[in-house]
Amino acid sequence: MDLLVKIDHIKDRGLSVDRELGRGDLAELLRVDPPTSYEPETAADLEARLTKVNGGDILFEGRVDLQLGGECRRCLGRAEATVPVSFKLDLVRQSVAKDELDLPPLPVEDDGMGEIAGTFSPDDANQVFYTGHEIDLAPIIREQILLALPLTVLCDPDCKGLCQVCGKNLNVEECGCDRHVPDPRWAGLKKIKL
Repeated sequence: MDLLVKIDHIKDRGLSVDRELGRGDLAELLRVDPPTSYEPETAADLEARLTKVNGGDILFEGRVDLQLGGECRRCLGRAEATVPVSFKLDLVRQSVAKDELDLPPLPVEDDGMGEIAGTFSPDDANQVFYTGHEIDLAPIIREQILLALPLTVLCDPDCKGLCQVCGKNLNVEECGCDRHVPDPRWAGLKKIKL
């Protein structure tokens, strides 16, 4: 998906980035390792705006409502979810951030071998660093979508799930299995004769 924006195209009044994200674009955004259990049901409309603030900083605001399909966590059947994604991020030129904060340069790719330490303020959590004269918005949007995804989804709030004995879908029919699992801590009491 091509979402490159040249910094020079962002004028004083800002730049609107309104685009339809097709099912293929959304499937590409949801393709991560490990994979999510969601698939796009329909295309979605991305409404975003880039506005220059504080010299080299850019305010990136956006919204997209996703219609996703997935697997119900109780019965493993088909489930649908509406996921609203909205974000407000500060895009900061890395050279400006380095001068102000004296940060080391960003690695091209994290090798996982660095220190696991550090602190940041809540304001820094919404900062995304960029370099060069253009910004690729696709990875930023992907991250915001992945952060907004629910961990699980239900086909129906009243989903009964699967029988833990026979595995039958209890939404379709009742199986009649005895699903009462006795507490093993009380098993010794059955041996007592009164």
